[in-house]
Amino acid sequence: MFSLIFGLGNPGPEYRGTRHNVGLMVLEAVARRQKLSWRPERSGPACVAEGKQALFISPLCYMNESGVIVRNFLQRLRKKPEDIFVIVDDIALPLGKLRLRPGGASGGHRGLLSIVSAIGTEGFGRLRCGIGPLPRGVDLADFVLARFCNDERPDLEAMIEQAADAFECCQECGIAVAMNRFNA
Repeated sequence: MFSLIFGLGNPGPEYRGTRHNVGLMVLEAVARRQKLSWRPERSGPACVAEGKQALFISPLCYMNESGVIVRNFLQRLRKKPEDIFVIVDDIALPLGKLRLRPGGASGGHRGLLSIVSAIGTEGFGRLRCGIGPLPRGVDLADFVLARFCNDERPDLEAMIEQAADAFECCQECGIAVAMNRFNA
């Protein structure tokens, strides 16, 4: 069971609803299911919601600076990297697909790269949520910082709910069971 759950995204209203904020959208969905309330974290730029068995953390920094926040929580709460679970977007997966892993490479994702650099290991759980594919001729940064089209909304909403289910399965049954159930 994971005790520190991070949903990655970019802060501010200009990024709300963008592809790069899917990790945060999933985190908010899980918190809503558990009827948790968010509050600002006094010791760092983050909002937190306390669950019965886990602390949900929304870093209030840009994606590529997430590692500092993760490291601060690990050190302050005396947790190990294997205690954390990170929810992120993934351009390499089609919209709606999920990929759970107990660790592994960042795949070029700047939020994951930042965390690996800050804590010195790839050994932490993660849930990648598909936002792709990148259309031909479209700049990657422009694509991930864009909002979803109206025709993508049903797939997005279904993926957010399925990702919340996958997270809950991880917590209840372990990541191996959740991987078998939710990795397509």
